[in-house]
Parts: sequence; C-alpha cells; structure tokens
Amino acid sequence: MPRMSPSVPAADRTLVKGLNAGDEAAFAALYDEYGERLYDYALSMTGDEKVAADIVHDTFIDAGRRAPRMRDHLYLSSWLYGSARRRCIRRGRAKVLFWDRDGDFSDVPFPDGADRGDPGPDWPSSDELHGLFRGALAEVDPAQQEVLLLALRHGLRPGRLGATLGLSSRRAAARVRTGLAELTAALEREIDRANRACAAGAAAQEADAVAVPAAGAPARRDEAGAASPKADSPKAASPKAAPYGATGLRSRAARLGCALRRRPEAGPADPAAERHAAGCAGCRRRGAVTAAELFRRAPAPVLPAALRHRVMHTATDPELAGYRADIAARGGALTPSGMPSQPDVPSPFTRRWLLTGGGMAGALVAALVAAFVMGPGIGSDALSWPPFRTEPQPSITHQPPPNGSNSGAEPSRGPGAGAPGGPSAQPPLRPQTETGTTPESSADPARPPDPAPPPPSSSDPDVPSAGRLVVDTAKVELYGTKTGHVSLAAENGPVTWTAMTSTSQLVLSETQGGIDEGGTSQVKVKLRTFLIGLPGEGTLTFTDSEGGTHTVKVVWGVSLL
Repeated sequence: MPRMSPSVPAADRTLVKGLNAGDEAAFAALYDEYGERLYDYALSMTGDEKVAADIVHDTFIDAGRRAPRMRDHLYLSSWLYGSARRRCIRRGRAKVLFWDRDGDFSDVPFPDGADRGDPGPDWPSSDELHGLFRGALAEVDPAQQEVLLLALRHGLRPGRLGATLGLSSRRAAARVRTGLAELTAALEREIDRANRACAAGAAAQEADAVAVPAAGAPARRDEAGAASPKADSPKAASPKAAPYGATGLRSRAARLGCALRRRPEAGPADPAAERHAAGCAGCRRRGAVTAAELFRRAPAPVLPAALRHRVMHTATDPELAGYRADIAARGGALTPSGMPSQPDVPSPFTRRWLLTGGGMAGALVAALVAAFVMGPGIGSDALSWPPFRTEPQPSITHQPPPNGSNSGAEPSRGPGAGAPGGPSAQPPLRPQTETGTTPESSADPARPPDPAPPPPSSSDPDVPSAGRLVVDTAKVELYGTKTGHVSLAAENGPVTWTAMTSTSQLVLSETQGGIDEGGTSQVKVKLRTFLIGLPGEGTLTFTDSEGGTHTVKVVWGVSLL
C-alpha cells in the first residue's frame, strides 16, 4: 500500500530564508517536505494525475520566486496550498473529491508515516468504506469538501487555513465546524442505510432457509394432509440446498451490494434493524467509522518519481529564467500580506467598494420608498413631495385706481372681494354737512337710503368695454423637462386676469396681468421637485375680469434632482 515517505521536518522560516538566498539545497528540502502533500491535494481537487503534476510543478517554481515576499514566513505551508488552490480553481475542480477507488484505506492517518505498527481500527472492507465515503461526500457542498480536506487530512489549523482560503481564522473555523457537522450527518445516514440493507439481507436469508425445501427430501403429511419438510432432515435447514435463481438463496454480500447501489432513503427508526445492528459484527464495525478518520485514512496517491527531477531542473537551469518568470506571472497577484490571492474571494479593496456601493444603493432605495410614500398622485390629496403646503395659491384681485378713474376692468366679483353681502362690503361714502351729519341723517329717519348708482354701461362711450380671455393651451406635459408655457390672448377688448395652481409643485412666472385687445401673453410654469420626483398631475386656473375661469391640466413624469 503506497504511503508518503517520511521526511525530516524543516522549519518554514529556514526554508524561506534559503529560498531568498537562492540555495538549491533549501529548494530540494522544500520539495521533499511538501511535494507529496501538494500532489495529494491537487489530485483530490482535480481528479487528473497529469494536471495535478503540472500544478505541483508550477507551485514550487512560483514559490522559489515569490514565497519570500510574504510578511510572515511561518505561513509557508499556507502560501504553497494557496498557490496550488488558485491553479486548481483555474483548471476546474471536481464536484466530489477524488480518491483512487482501487486503493485501500490505510491503517495510518495521512500524512504521518511513522506509526506503521498501529494496526488501525477494526473497520469494514475498503470497498464498503469507498461506498460510504462517496455517498456521504455527495451530499456536502464542494466548497465545504475542500475545507474539510485541508483541515482534516492536511492538518491546517484555523489560522493557516484562513490564510490559504483568503478568510479570517474565525470564519475558517466556522466553516470547518459547519462542514464537519454536514458530513457527519450524511455519513450517519449512509451507515443507517447500510445497516437496514444488512438487516433485510439477513431476514431474507432466514426466510429462504425455512421456505425452500431440500431437493429430493421425503415429505410427511400432517393431520390436514398438507406436505411439510422433515424436521430432522439436515438439508431442510441448509441454505446450500436451494438452487440459485429468482427464488433461490443469494449470498449476504450480494444483497448488501445491491442495497448500497440503490441507496434507499433512510426512514424512521426501525426496531428490527436496530436489534440486528446490535448483534451483527459487520454493523458494529460500520458504526465505528467516523468522518474525520475517513479523510485521514483515505488512499494516498503515489508521487511520480520523475516529478522531482522536472521541478529541480526548471528551478536551477539558467536558460529557463524566462520560463520561470512566465510561471510566476500566471500565478496571479499577491495580497498585501504576500499571500496568493484567490479568484473566488474578493480583495479587501473590492470588499470596501462593495460595502460602499451597498450603502449607496440602500440609501437610494430608502429615498425611493420615502418619495413613493410622500409623493403626489397615489390616492391621497393630503400627501405631497416636497412636504410644503398644498393649498391653492390665493388669487389677487385688481382694485380700481383711486379718484374714481377706471381702467376699463371691473373688480372681481368673488365673495371676498367686495361683492354685495360679502365680508368686505362697505357702504359708499357720503358727504357730511356742517353739523357732522349726512343729508340722509337730517331727513326723515324712516326714509330709506337712496339706491347705489348703477355701474357704468358698456354703451357709455367714455368707458371701454371688457374683453374676453382666451387660453390657447389646454394641457401641458412635462416629460423630460421641468418647464412649460401657457398662451393667453384677449378678444373684444382688454382683459385682466389672475391665476392660481392646485399644488405647490407648480410655480407660475406670473399670477396676474393684463392684455390689450388683440394682444397675447405667455405664462411660464415650472415643476419644483426635491431629489426624486414621482409622476403626478395638477391644474392651473385662470380667471378673467368678468369672472370666467379657464382650467389647464399639467402632467409630469419621474425626474431626478
């Protein structure tokens, strides 16, 4: 059975110092110390012997040039495993770790080769162990399989394991615990399936031994006349008497192998299977198998003898300096601590930018949610964005100029603008006499006051007639822009007008004005938003001097800033 040859352990710090000095003896000692370990790791990851040999060759050549750059020289093993791991990932790793199916599980844990006198645990055969191990590994994630391979088989502690994988020691230890728990549970299910199959095979063997009569044995009849085999016949209880066929007796090993290939799902606890496992020597040996020991005692590959000569030749030949530089360049960048960067682990710079980008994305999402909740046009007139007052702007009423002059426009007839019966209605001023009373007060108190003079008629040639306001724009669309225009015109005379908006998001350049007969005017409307504007709509109301109203609809879409 091939095992890793023992080697004198060398301090990593001494090896790194020798590599930095260009010592060929230090490079040879480095290969003798880690050659078989790296080959075992690369072959388990890739499943191809030629690819694994190439990865080990390139790893050592790269280590001779760049391993002395690492900050802590005690992590030489982590540097070597990390460099090999990067190349395995680039080449494509297998979904399930590879081991030689024809090899035997060792009595000595890998990579220790000194305890060869230890007979090892009393386990099932290697064929059955291969089936249990493959079935359990198939239920574990490939990334967790690799972590268990480095931790359990190659003995990397959390600190060195984290440096190899590009993780912190705490995260590496957590991944080992998680992976070991998953593998242990999967192995227990595989062992339970095998025990059930063993119990079923034993029950079938007993049933066949009782039901199949011996060929040619005389039968006796009972009181009911039914034929039964002779109880004292030795062939009646012998399983060898049954022919091999559909109803014949099959060997226990054949039944167990068929059950393992089918791998039935483990159901609830079976008392019969538990009783059988307690009394079956094979089931007891199967129950002693542990996940950690399966990793340590799995078959070890044989390191190619020519690989050492190939590595040493490439590392020492002066004519291959360019080839060595090309191999180191393909090894990828190094981290700030001098360790090989892993392609499946983001760098600290990348993680920092991912964290910053995630924070910005979260802030943007929060702003969108706030704008959606507080924005207009979502079913509630009381909500608006920005959170300003949403009451309509007050209209401004034109008052006639003093001294009784009239510009040709009547005052507004709204209830709050001096209309009869309104809150601001006042009686006309009357001239007072020398006694301080008005002419009406000196007369009969029962006499009603004189009626107010009628408004000037439009037929009066001294007073120009009021015109009609014409709004040419019925709808303003603010898609992709924040400004629009509304066209006004006057017909049949001069016109004075006022305007107001239904929301504070719409701002007018003018809220009042006058237009001569036949003249036109334009009012600019501007959309006011804060950071992010959601779609919405509003109205503009124009009122002329005669009290007529004209409504313009304004709609807009999403806007930023």
